[in-house]
Amino acid sequence: MDANTTADPPPGPTATRRRSRPRGKEPVGRERILEAAGQLFVEQGYAATTTRQISTRVGIKQPSLYYHFPNKAAMLLELLLDTARPSLLEARRLRADTAASPLERLLRLIRFDVTLLASGESNVGSLYLLPEVAGPEFTEFHRIRAELIEVYQALLAETVAAGQAEIASVPRTTALLFSIVEGVILRRADDPTLPAEATADDIEEATVRVLGARRP
Repeated sequence: MDANTTADPPPGPTATRRRSRPRGKEPVGRERILEAAGQLFVEQGYAATTTRQISTRVGIKQPSLYYHFPNKAAMLLELLLDTARPSLLEARRLRADTAASPLERLLRLIRFDVTLLASGESNVGSLYLLPEVAGPEFTEFHRIRAELIEVYQALLAETVAAGQAEIASVPRTTALLFSIVEGVILRRADDPTLPAEATADDIEEATVRVLGARRP
């Protein structure tokens, strides 16, 4: 380890408490820290990024960084939740909005998720693929993602029940659609200029074809 680099605090109960703000210093915004951390995680990898590098990019000292986040893992978790929560909130809203057909609600959810993953300066969605995300400290992210998949499956089941789609298996087709949506992460890694709206159009059309769907 670089002698000038301060290691992250060890995991445990104390790691969840914020440190006191250094006297005479105004706290930097959490969003600035998360933006810098996300950029570095995407550019050079999570394991290779240090908290010193993050604080340097933000333009603050490490103690100011720890005022907001106890360690690097906490930053990664917040980045993951920032992308997963909006999708889940939209999914819940669409599931309850019975004014639209099940197919239209499913397509709106897919468009929302694709646009979210394809937008923003950094491909933060690629952080989903990090091996570190399998750790127990990321349980909340996995819970949100699992509920999102459940809503996909529920809307698909309603679409089939309404006679708007013909498929062999709701669970298998749900997994297929979800993998197509999250495939935007890899497409964006290959093409950072991937257009969000056009990509959403393509995936919406692909979904209709996969389902053999009939719009009302």
